[in-house]
Amino acid sequence: MHHVVKFCAPPELQIIYNECLSQNPTVRNITSITHMKKKRLLFALFAAFFLFVAAGLPADKAPRRNEDFSLFIAVQDYTLVLRNATQADSVVPKNMVFLSGGTFEMGDVFGDGEEWEKPVHTVTLSDFYMGKTEVTFDEYDAFCAATGRKKPSDAGWGRGKRPAINVSWHDAVAYCNWLSERQELKQVYMISESTVTADSSANGYRLPTEAEWEYAARSGGKKMRFGNGKDVADPSGINFAGSPAYKTSYSRSGVFREKTTPVGSFQPNDLGLRDMTGNVWEWCWDWLGDDYYGKSAQNNPSGPVSGNRRVLRGGSWGNPPENVRVAYRNGRDPATKDYDYGFRLVRTALGD
Repeated sequence: MHHVVKFCAPPELQIIYNECLSQNPTVRNITSITHMKKKRLLFALFAAFFLFVAAGLPADKAPRRNEDFSLFIAVQDYTLVLRNATQADSVVPKNMVFLSGGTFEMGDVFGDGEEWEKPVHTVTLSDFYMGKTEVTFDEYDAFCAATGRKKPSDAGWGRGKRPAINVSWHDAVAYCNWLSERQELKQVYMISESTVTADSSANGYRLPTEAEWEYAARSGGKKMRFGNGKDVADPSGINFAGSPAYKTSYSRSGVFREKTTPVGSFQPNDLGLRDMTGNVWEWCWDWLGDDYYGKSAQNNPSGPVSGNRRVLRGGSWGNPPENVRVAYRNGRDPATKDYDYGFRLVRTALGD
């Protein structure tokens, strides 16, 4: 038996039971709405699976969504509650995690950032899904082959599971539409040469908004400095410029790899997201506005209506600790390609 356990931010902890016996993939999605210690969590998973099997429910009687059985578990003071999953608990798309929406304080909550990371302001987001890793060369090369595009350079570091680099913002949104069409989802983006608009009602793939990116990098809006859940950057856990010359009060010195690493090489944050700090900069949907935080909408902000630079977040293998903080904001012309620019996918979690 194989399973993967992942956590969502308060007030919810999301437990995704991804696989259960290769011959019997009926139990696929388990959600717990409570705070619990690891031992209680593992006990709950074991107890739930035991009860499911012991109940003798035949597979053809199990309620299904997308050919999967969904089960909801709530644990409160050691009491186990079982019920059928609702839409909010539905099966998470492949290679993505579900992020329960919420309200958080966005910006430089540590007070050690730049002026364009201020003011700290309240943001409320709806539910969404996010890719566990950055889009890889394997994935992006398939898009290039299918559409006749020239494959981007890998800078001599290798392709495969390394993050796709030398990808512009326009390349990224085109990939989103291609993947949506391939999976028979409604495309998010309407593209007319260099003009791109978004359909918020679409269920296809898209880039995260800047607010969604930061919320996810901070494990659901928690106060943390780096995207792996830590407040101190350590080269053993993040791919950034970790040489002694760049050391700060909130970093440790170590190896400076000077290139990308395969996605998922380091431990994830509490949501199961990897490389939210370092490796490659990640394109976001928003135009970059240096003063936008002072006038941002509270609910699902998506940046200024126009601009000349699209947002990049997360820092890269070549950046010092200051630039890989989750609050740090960067932006470039959307046509720009570089050997430390990549992207990550999201999808809106739409109701039935």
